[in-house]
Amino acid sequence: MGAIGEWQRGPVVGRGATATVSIATDRRTGDVFAVKSVDMARAGVLRREQSMLSALSSPFVVSCVGSDVSAAVDRSGGVSYYLFLEYAPGGSLADEIKRCGGRCEEPLIRSRVSDVLRGLAYVHGAGIAHCDVKGRNVLVGTDGRAMLADFGCARWTVTEDGNAGGVTIRGTPMFLAPEAARGEAQGTAADIWALGCTVIEMATGGAPWPRFADPVAALHHVAHSGDVPESPAWFSAEGKDFLARCLIRDPTKRWTAEQLLEHPFVASAASNSTSKAAQIEQRVSPKSVLDQCIWEDTSTDSDTTVALAPADRLRALSAGASAAPDWTWSVDDWIAVCGRTDERDTTPTPSPQPDSTTTSAAGGGDEAAPDLVTPGAGELAAAADALLGHGGAASLRSHCSWRRTNSTISDSAVTLQRHAMEYQVG
Repeated sequence: MGAIGEWQRGPVVGRGATATVSIATDRRTGDVFAVKSVDMARAGVLRREQSMLSALSSPFVVSCVGSDVSAAVDRSGGVSYYLFLEYAPGGSLADEIKRCGGRCEEPLIRSRVSDVLRGLAYVHGAGIAHCDVKGRNVLVGTDGRAMLADFGCARWTVTEDGNAGGVTIRGTPMFLAPEAARGEAQGTAADIWALGCTVIEMATGGAPWPRFADPVAALHHVAHSGDVPESPAWFSAEGKDFLARCLIRDPTKRWTAEQLLEHPFVASAASNSTSKAAQIEQRVSPKSVLDQCIWEDTSTDSDTTVALAPADRLRALSAGASAAPDWTWSVDDWIAVCGRTDERDTTPTPSPQPDSTTTSAAGGGDEAAPDLVTPGAGELAAAADALLGHGGAASLRSHCSWRRTNSTISDSAVTLQRHAMEYQVG
């Protein structure tokens, strides 16, 4: 994807602690990308994330495609900072877990973990620790490739003067390594612990410490108990051994990303292409047909799509007709559509007959038939309202017929004259 020029913001797809994530399109090329937005007063986190992502280039790390500073979309008069990122139509691993019914099968876990390890090996080699590895921060790309995302908590492991980075703790408490929970150095080894917790998340659909509902209690337990999260009982021996290499409390003995890539649990996934997820079409999947109009909206804030009610749409369609339909007919043109049995009379009525107030040629009268009334566009709209007001779309039954009558539709205040047509539903 090239440089982003004029762009349009689409629907919000996520909200985090530091920013809001939306889908956006490049007006010139039509390319779809993700955009993180935050007001300028809190733009420091996104600026740091951009500086790190701009130094990285890997198929297993979400790409940064630019940034922008412009007026806030809420028209508050403020200024917002926007970070443009590669769009991942497959969502996050947390979304994938839900799609799998709350638990991923082992072949899929192997495949995803293999990709995440490749991303971590590359990032660690560049001198960066992610510091917040979890299912929500791993995205699935167009071709089914898993990518590391959300570098808002990331840090350089070595500063420009050659010293180790600060010890400010960042990340999600349930996924923090013991050394990070104790306030010690949070480096690349902490990402490996978090990866082990992410594997448990994919395998169980829950947190690595399920017995702790309070994050603070979990953090204290991780820091001082000496325990490690339990492996899923149904996991294979290779899977349990892989977790044992990740969840070592001593960070100096914990395996690195490069070492784990050689572990049989993920090595087989890398060589077996059938374990990869099917490619995902790069598109925004609408929840209804009306959602598509979001891309035709010229406003700057397209978070909400407003659709006409069915009655309003019918009214607009009928009012916009160039001419009213011709509903005139001849008496001789009547045909039976189907037989109808009246509840009070068991004699079928194959076709409509003139009522007692109508003088026909067979009766020998000379009264001329009254002129027919052709409903106009406004009457069509009112009739549509009346139809919708009586239960929406009518379902046809076998006993029905077309007949002429002198009737009034009170709901729409439209009177159909004699010889007008009414559609009856038996």
